[in-house]
Amino acid sequence: MSLIHDTCVLGECTSNTPEIATCTSFALLKIIDLLNSSLPVHSLISMLVRSLPEAMLPLQVYGVIAKIDEKIYGYPENGQYPAISVDVVVHGKIRGYISALYSKENQNSEQWTQAHTILHILCGCLNNLMEKKELEAIHMEDVRRYSSFFHNCPVGLFTDKQGNIVHCNHKLTEILGVSEDRIVGLHVTDLIDNETMWKTFSSHKLLSGPIAAEYEIKLRNETVKLRSLYLPELTTEGELKSGLGIIEDITKIEEAAQVQQQQKKLLINTFNAINDLILVLDRDLRIVTSNWKGLEHISKEERQKHPLRNDVLIHDADTCESYHVLEAFVTGIAKEALWTDPADGSIREMKAYPIFDEDGEAIMVVEHLRDITEIKRSEENLMKANQDLAHAYENLKSLEKLKNEFLSNIQHEINTPLTSIKGFSELVHDEDLGPLNAEQKKAMTRVVEKTRQLQTVLDSLLFVSSATHGVIKYNFERLSITKMLHVALNMVSEKLKHKGLALEENIAPKLPEIIGDIDYLPRVFVHILDNAIKFTNNGGKVTVSVTEDAGLLHLIINDTGIGIAEENLEKVFQMFFQLDGSSTRNYGGNGLGLFMCKIIIEEHKGKIWIDSKEGQGTAIHILLPCA
Repeated sequence: MSLIHDTCVLGECTSNTPEIATCTSFALLKIIDLLNSSLPVHSLISMLVRSLPEAMLPLQVYGVIAKIDEKIYGYPENGQYPAISVDVVVHGKIRGYISALYSKENQNSEQWTQAHTILHILCGCLNNLMEKKELEAIHMEDVRRYSSFFHNCPVGLFTDKQGNIVHCNHKLTEILGVSEDRIVGLHVTDLIDNETMWKTFSSHKLLSGPIAAEYEIKLRNETVKLRSLYLPELTTEGELKSGLGIIEDITKIEEAAQVQQQQKKLLINTFNAINDLILVLDRDLRIVTSNWKGLEHISKEERQKHPLRNDVLIHDADTCESYHVLEAFVTGIAKEALWTDPADGSIREMKAYPIFDEDGEAIMVVEHLRDITEIKRSEENLMKANQDLAHAYENLKSLEKLKNEFLSNIQHEINTPLTSIKGFSELVHDEDLGPLNAEQKKAMTRVVEKTRQLQTVLDSLLFVSSATHGVIKYNFERLSITKMLHVALNMVSEKLKHKGLALEENIAPKLPEIIGDIDYLPRVFVHILDNAIKFTNNGGKVTVSVTEDAGLLHLIINDTGIGIAEENLEKVFQMFFQLDGSSTRNYGGNGLGLFMCKIIIEEHKGKIWIDSKEGQGTAIHILLPCA
């Protein structure tokens, strides 16, 4: 019995007037249109609830209420009425109900029965409609998800009918570098370069399973490698119905795999190139892998059986050798030990490094075994050499003490009589004790000169001894460098005249004072001037220049003498250094003068250096800070 048939019969039987029957018919037609519409379910139910009272008016129904999915539709017009309720059941589950309100007088009447029937028929139609719409919604969601997956898939996808491509995703257009309209319509074999694919399509038959292939093609002026998988859908006769193709650009994957393979090869080569024995051990102390250095006698077959570490290393059941490995497993900390092979006395250094899994548990240990026999012997030899050196040092300290005592005795034993000799010889030379003839005068001049040289040597030795022990006391005060230079020049003036050397002074006027020691600083100037005179041939020239720049006084004492070879420039400030060759023997010297000058200048926070070329003279530079 259909809804239209029942409601029409009901209208004819219960209508009291033609006007009511017409109104009821229009209402029923409206309900039929609603049920055939594409309105959303909630809107449809709301309009049905409003239309039903008018359609059921001959049955004295005054209102309709529906409650579906916890939502209520419609309200009674007046007061409280009895209700006829029918459940709304969708996919076997009660989702709510529809109730028709009627007058109490019509309860259990024929109209009540007809109204109940109409509600049943209407709910049945509504049930079917809701099931249909929900299935459509599920289908649309599946379509949406499939479309989203298809187009957002990280690999290229296409579908075909009988080998002709009908659809593809965005990733495939990206891989191939062409638009979708240029791909659609192509044959599968136009995209997948595979011999099996060609053979199967040319015979109009396909294998029962997927077809996989890897191949290179030229895209955008570069060669790329693609991996494809074709999943055919076959008819019962084995003919192609449709299929799904998957294409992936594996160029970078292949490149990464090649790099990884190269790194693996490099690692293996490095591992095997290590001259020490390397073992990778599991928790049972079995050798997982090794470079087998020193264990070449173990066969390849035996190595593949992963022998126990102790079986290939231990001699005379010396099980202590593996304790450090076990400790590394237990503590998770690198351990090391030394082991002496009882067979040949060789010494091995053994270090165990744990390897951890993602949970931080030590699952393997890398053991490094190194023969350090020669190193240990070298250490023993070095220790003995250090002991010998310490003994020699103690002897040297004793000699140093003897030297200091000797110099102290020199100062007392030699300096005292030398002072008397110097004093009396000068008195005789100056004719304070009586007149001298020419021969006597010449002899006394020689005595005074040599006495002064001896005093200079003695003073130099005493200075060096005191300076190296840091016992020299300097008395710093404000001094005029101009005055000190004039005093020094006056002291060497006779020597300049004797050799016929020209003296040029370029001392700037009004130079600032310096902070210096009045006893030691002039010694530097006198010694440098003595050297300039000594190493300059007769008729040469000595120039003394002083300038001030940026808070420093720059003194240059330049001569036109024999010069110094370049390889000796840094050596001249070393203690006891003397130039090799005949020049040293001709000019003499004890090799302490410039060493002493360097110490004094540096104690004055200054700097001293030499510019010289062999045969072209020498310039000694001194920088001293202004006061």
